[in-house]
Amino acid sequence: MKRFSTLLLPTLLTAVFLTLGATPVRAQTTLSLTGGVSLASLNTDFDGALAPDIESITGMSVGLAATIPVTDRFGVQLGGRYVQKGGSLDLLGMMMEMFGRSEGMEQVTSFETDFRMDYVEFSALARVRFPLSGDRMSGHLLAGPALGLQSSCEVGVRIREPGFPEADVNMDCEEFGPIFKGKLDLGLAGGAGIDIGLTDSIDARLGLLYTLGLSNVVDDDDETMKHRALTIRTGVAIPVG
Repeated sequence: MKRFSTLLLPTLLTAVFLTLGATPVRAQTTLSLTGGVSLASLNTDFDGALAPDIESITGMSVGLAATIPVTDRFGVQLGGRYVQKGGSLDLLGMMMEMFGRSEGMEQVTSFETDFRMDYVEFSALARVRFPLSGDRMSGHLLAGPALGLQSSCEVGVRIREPGFPEADVNMDCEEFGPIFKGKLDLGLAGGAGIDIGLTDSIDARLGLLYTLGLSNVVDDDDETMKHRALTIRTGVAIPVG
């Protein structure tokens, strides 16, 4: 038995060494750089005539993430990104619904307000990988918490009226009024993507990431306004370590 153990130990160590040496690149820790377009909106539970009709706005997103494999299929993705959120409010339409149409109001082409809030967002996402086509293409699913730290908040007002110059006014949210509160945006993130092997060590990455905000961004205990953001992103992933 002792002789058998003496012979087995070097064999096992050799097998482990060869297995680790033969680990495929896509089972290693990878670092990915992504950029994309974010379609953001503000979801509200306001009721009645004062309920705003908030439309989506388009922003940008740039991020860096490390994907750490736990097994061949499961892993953890730790990331940080800069993302633009917010929404657009048609104040003219809102006032017409509240007070009725008047001749003066109908002559105004548009009276819109954009709320743009930029965040540095950190996330810790569970990642599930599944093969799609051979060794060069695979898909993945993501889900987990996200925390955004607000870096800026701006309000842009656009007035378009026939016979008058176009008016664009931009101001800080604090100048606009004491409406928005807090600098943190806690949320849940989920998404899916595809990794395409360009070389043995570099993958192209395409995907979607949806963030569901849980924090109320307005200073009101009775009404809520929360972020929603869908990001279409692309980038590259390379192995590290």
